[in-house]
Amino acid sequence: MIEAERLLFEAALDDPANQRFVLLSDSCIPLYSFGYVYSYLTSSSKSFVDSFIDVKENRYGPEMSPVIPKEKWRKGSQWIALIRRHAVIVIEDDIVFPIFKKFCKRWPPADLIKRRQILQAFEVFQNGHNCIPDEHYVQTLFKMSGLDNELERRTLTYSLWNQSAEGGERRSWHPFRFNHADASPQLIQEIKVINHVYSDSENRKELCHVNITIAPCFLFARKFTPWAAVRLLTDRSVDLHDADSVFHAAP
Repeated sequence: MIEAERLLFEAALDDPANQRFVLLSDSCIPLYSFGYVYSYLTSSSKSFVDSFIDVKENRYGPEMSPVIPKEKWRKGSQWIALIRRHAVIVIEDDIVFPIFKKFCKRWPPADLIKRRQILQAFEVFQNGHNCIPDEHYVQTLFKMSGLDNELERRTLTYSLWNQSAEGGERRSWHPFRFNHADASPQLIQEIKVINHVYSDSENRKELCHVNITIAPCFLFARKFTPWAAVRLLTDRSVDLHDADSVFHAAP
């Protein structure tokens, strides 16, 4: 996954006019018009990268040391928005990426079909760690690069992880999937008014800012099914054609 992300950034960097680089999934929806999203991103000189100390899961492997010290290990959402200089740092990295490629692997791999492959994978992973590289790579790379002051440590993409036992999908590696019945105008409005983020691992609650202006935390949301998207368009819950909707931030 992180190799694919690096290739995407590399291709986008070929165009010198591209100044912001946003990773989204095919189940993401925009919450605002293009004009609003563009002005929001370009009003800030920082990248938006959710990044925090990983204290709950044992994904760091000692074999990553000394190239990646444990105290530099970070975790966060893979849905990031980078300024151009930071995208260049990602594609030019030849120190952290090789270590991730060798030692940070997801278990179980998604593409194991044959028995032989399963046995080979077991030999590799039986003494290893369940490491999800796209939740750690950019965060750890930027921590090692000393970029803390150049980041807004939050994602711009909303996901719903915590679910009760009644209704919906149980909590897992994947967030709740919004279907047609869930995708109401009320849901979209509830997401749009969120103006703070909270980190359990760091006991950190912060208002969302763009420069010094308090701002909505999220520009996008996931995971929405195609039928949910149809309802959003039918109900006009998200106005994508409002050319006058522009985010204004103090410098």
